Amino acid sequence: MAKKTKSELKCDRCGGDSQYLEYCDYCKRKCCMKCVKSSKRASKTKRAIICKDCWGKLPVRTKYKRA
Repeated sequence: MAKKTKSELKCDRCGGDSQYLEYCDYCKRKCCMKCVKSSKRASKTKRAIICKDCWGKLPVRTKYKRA
């Protein structure tokens, strides 16, 4: 397994370093756990994740709530 570089471990939203990053399903940015507003299981294998920036946009939040 290849080692991850420093740039791969940076949050796109806040710029902080994190070992665990997830992609927001709506803006497709890498977000650390501090920047993830909410996540839920949409199905058995799929997790719906929304960041704090997308949470403020009402149409995007409505899509998340229906997932």
